[in-house]
Amino acid sequence: MVDFTEEQALKMDKACDKFLVKLEDNVFGIRFNGFKLRDIKTEKVYHEYYPADPYELDYFADHMLDYPFPNDILKGQKHLGTSLKLVVGDQLVKNLVLLERHYIGGKLAANFRFTFPIFIPKSENNVEFIYEIPKLSPEVEEKLAKGEDVHAESDTFVFVDGKLNVHRRAKYTYYDASKDQ
Repeated sequence: MVDFTEEQALKMDKACDKFLVKLEDNVFGIRFNGFKLRDIKTEKVYHEYYPADPYELDYFADHMLDYPFPNDILKGQKHLGTSLKLVVGDQLVKNLVLLERHYIGGKLAANFRFTFPIFIPKSENNVEFIYEIPKLSPEVEEKLAKGEDVHAESDTFVFVDGKLNVHRRAKYTYYDASKDQ
């Protein structure tokens, strides 16, 4: 694990430009083994992926995720749900904090913090997070109104007992899906 704290993450004013930990720093064997992103109200699914191999997504320990999403995620939705399958290795995991920081147009748009007191060793855990879509800046609202792409980034930090264990980076392009029709 790396000496990088949640307090340091919360002080960041932009997305990380590098990965703060390596796969081998993941001493608890915590793995994201797929997820589903949906609109809470309509149940519309925007993305769903669950690999058969729990190690398949290890690739993203040092490679940025890149997601294209329709911009109606930002326009009409108030709440999104992310169902996440999280597996842990051979050790008991105590005091897990999952911290996500989302940046739109290079500015912090939202901060989400989820806590879990304990995960038993060698367990598969299905959790759902509910996200409120943040208030968008006038510049982003204008881009959405014009059907222009909106670019965003995020950092996901997983802390165990206050120490950084996993760091994932992602970029997003929110596009006008009506142009696909």
